[in-house]
Amino acid sequence: MYKPIFSLFVIICLSCASEQNKIESILKDKNPLIKNVYRNKEKQNIQILYTQIKKDSAGNPELIEHQFQVDDSKYFYPASTMKLPIVALTLQKINELRNESLNIAIDSRISISFDETKREEETFKDLIAKIFLVSDNSASNVLINFLGYNYFNEQVKKIGLSNTILNHKFNPDPFVKNNWNIKNDEGKTISSSSVLSQIEHRTISNLKQGNAHLFNGEKTESPLDFRFKNRGSLRDLDGVIKRIIYPELFDKSSRFNLTDEDYNFLRYWMSRFTYEDIGADYIKDSIYFDSYNKFFIYGDIRSSIDRKIRVYNKLGQAYGTLTDISYIKNYEDDVEFFLSATIYVNENEIMNDDIYEYEKTGIPFLAEFSRQVYQHEKSRKH
Repeated sequence: MYKPIFSLFVIICLSCASEQNKIESILKDKNPLIKNVYRNKEKQNIQILYTQIKKDSAGNPELIEHQFQVDDSKYFYPASTMKLPIVALTLQKINELRNESLNIAIDSRISISFDETKREEETFKDLIAKIFLVSDNSASNVLINFLGYNYFNEQVKKIGLSNTILNHKFNPDPFVKNNWNIKNDEGKTISSSSVLSQIEHRTISNLKQGNAHLFNGEKTESPLDFRFKNRGSLRDLDGVIKRIIYPELFDKSSRFNLTDEDYNFLRYWMSRFTYEDIGADYIKDSIYFDSYNKFFIYGDIRSSIDRKIRVYNKLGQAYGTLTDISYIKNYEDDVEFFLSATIYVNENEIMNDDIYEYEKTGIPFLAEFSRQVYQHEKSRKH
């Protein structure tokens, strides 16, 4: 939870119409990219959290939260947004193992094997960079084996993220069913050996989605059941971002157990574009355009982009649902705010057929909506 002394930088969940409706006033804009989505706001399960950041003369932040249709009890599939708490807890577990006198660090080379099959040795840094740059599923699944499902679920609950549950790995990944044996460079096993205790979602709505679904190429005339899928409410996922950007606003029991170096490492990789740092290796592949992995601000812009606006984020895309959780910052103009949103775009209501309106509706909506929020923030500064 937030610190009791948070009256110094109170987080305000606004209910008065004039302020709360800032989101809705943007949603009612005449721009067709936004207007057409707003007309179907319930069907498309839109949820939005927009948090303004005001600072006093001493630089202490005050967070002012606006929300639209946010409902912790209504399920949406979080997809790869779950990788952000996975990475944060990986850094936390590294610290815990180091405190147990194990020789391990972010730059440590680790050996990854399954039975007699050995993958190329990698470092935690390289795995995490791949996750942020291109949302690499294989790298994420290795980290799940490092953590263990039970450790993940216990730790997120411990810091107050009670609507976040990890039940499975990420597909597609040719090794998704492998339980990797991970060793440090001294040969000490550091992967989790605990058995998965799968958690069923019972008390929330929207767990059955679509009118039909495909499984192994066969169509079944029934909804897809998400009772045992991963879960992350928008408020929880937004809370992960806030804990990483402004950890001091949370009391110690509600933070990840990370060092300043860890936080800086996370922020660095969250904000990278695919043409920066080791991401430049992806330029050769036409899939990974400059704004790949950024729905907000740049999502519908494939050409060279303005680096002045940094988007610290983790997005998710699966089963017709698009989600992005972010902290957006322009250092030149001193504009900063948090924005998290999710939208469901599946006109034919067939799940798992890969026919979704991501490019036509979802991504253009998230990009344009975030740009309008950005312009609103910029105008407040002048």
